[in-house]
Formats: sequence, C-alpha cells, structure tokens
Amino acid sequence: MSVSLPRSLLLLVACAAAACAQPRDDGALAEPGCSVRVIVTLQAAPNDALVADLARVSRAQLELVRTMTSNLHLFALTAAGSESECTAAIERLRRDPRVDAVDIDQRREIQSSP
Repeated sequence: MSVSLPRSLLLLVACAAAACAQPRDDGALAEPGCSVRVIVTLQAAPNDALVADLARVSRAQLELVRTMTSNLHLFALTAAGSESECTAAIERLRRDPRVDAVDIDQRREIQSSP
C-alpha cells in the first residue's frame, strides 16, 4: 500500500501538469465586440466618477490609458457588437457637454513630396 500511494500522487501531479500545459481556446469564449483607442478632449480632469459616467452615457467600456496634456486623454473604448457599435459610442461621447472632442487614435504617416 505504501508503494501505490506515491505512484498515485505522482500520477495525479503529472495529470495536473498536463492539463495546465494545454492551450486554452479563449476565442470561442470571448464575446464579439469592437475596440478602439480614442483621444478625448475633456473640460475637466478625468476622475473615476467622470469616466464611469461617460462610459454609461456612451454605453461602452472606457478605460483611461494615459493623460497626454491637461485636457487631452487617451482612452480604450470597447463596445459589444460590431464596429458600428463603437462608432455609435463615439458619437454619444461627442454629444456629451463635458466632452469637447473625440478622435480615433491612429498612427500618422509623413507624406512625401511627389
């Protein structure tokens, strides 16, 4: 009996290690949606309450990525559904009186002369 206990324990540890090593297919579990980074010009500094209220108004998840200047902030915006949901969330943000501007953050390229 004393010999089978260590073998059982070794088998249990080996099975657990093999299960942990298996890749997860999170794509099948993930909810479809859209995500975009936006540069938002606000009239006031963003605090937790303001960000939460703007997320409620836009009907999207907003996460402050970083503050660029005193009134210019980079946010990650995520909405359930297609790209049109992100577009609609951006439009709702633009209509909020506490928001001066919302622009999609996109890499700029230097234009060469012809």
